[in-house]
Amino acid sequence: MKLQGVIFDLDGVITDTAHLHFQAWQQIAAEIGISIDAQFNEFLKGISRDESLRRILQHGGKEGDFNPQERAQLAYRKNLLYVHSLRELTVNAVLPGIHNLLVDLR
Repeated sequence: MKLQGVIFDLDGVITDTAHLHFQAWQQIAAEIGISIDAQFNEFLKGISRDESLRRILQHGGKEGDFNPQERAQLAYRKNLLYVHSLRELTVNAVLPGIHNLLVDLR
């Protein structure tokens, strides 16, 4: 059977972008006066963008400072920062074995 297409998830399958998520959250947090570090970032892994923002706001004691629309805007801006940072990735960021897999799939 000849494959007509293959769909992959990017993060953790093709490459590791966890550091890019962290950098984007760190920037958003800093803009609203909250400091987060790599240790705190461990609590943001594997959860939704909205839940990540909720935890950051709680961590900074600012959970009541933003209405739902403002929270949505912060989460949206975080995603824009993350997507923009994907441009920094090079072929060297591909996880081991992925290049060969992609060549074999052709």
